[in-house]
Amino acid sequence: MKYDMTAIKYLEPSFLPLAKNRKSYVCPVCGSGTGQNGSGMTSRDGKYWKCWSCGQSYSKVELFRIQNSLSYEEACIGILRHYGIVPTPIGASTRQSPVWLSREEMEALGFCQGGIQTENQDGTQTVHDLSGLFNEDPETYYAMVIDRANEMIGKYKALYDACGSRNAPKASLVYDYLGESFDDSSYQKVKQELIRKASVCKKVRDLYAKRIKGVSK
Repeated sequence: MKYDMTAIKYLEPSFLPLAKNRKSYVCPVCGSGTGQNGSGMTSRDGKYWKCWSCGQSYSKVELFRIQNSLSYEEACIGILRHYGIVPTPIGASTRQSPVWLSREEMEALGFCQGGIQTENQDGTQTVHDLSGLFNEDPETYYAMVIDRANEMIGKYKALYDACGSRNAPKASLVYDYLGESFDDSSYQKVKQELIRKASVCKKVRDLYAKRIKGVSK
């Protein structure tokens, strides 16, 4: 069975570990990218990824298949679910829109890969699979994403307001957010990054607000 892979066409292969240079990905065939000088896998068009050590070039589906020792069909289903997309066979009709979040959106929303992590009343964490939650209850899925987007927008605003002054009431938030690598000269760069992430969250929130209205009708 063939599946519609359009939604992942230009997405980053976030299922692969980042190489040491933080700019490419570790090759699942030869392991290039794990050493200090390893170049790993890079891409010019976003569709095919080439390893500059072993010279092999693969699509994201092939990379996922190799990494997880799957058949091609299993890899298609697995990689779609990794990105939070409902696997849709080509030619099959469906009233549900494909659900997916890019790597940038997942990062801005503070989601773990492929799932929404929530905190229970007893302090424990529960991870909800994106595609599974959408299939079971689309309205709840959209509502949870919207709530998380609003939560992260508030967090980024608080961090932004704390940047630039060691005496700010919430200055410690900035250091907690960035860790030991942060220094005072980084404030402007940090502010730009916070603005970008907040903008990504607002975009997702507004899009999902439209989708939840359609589901609720």
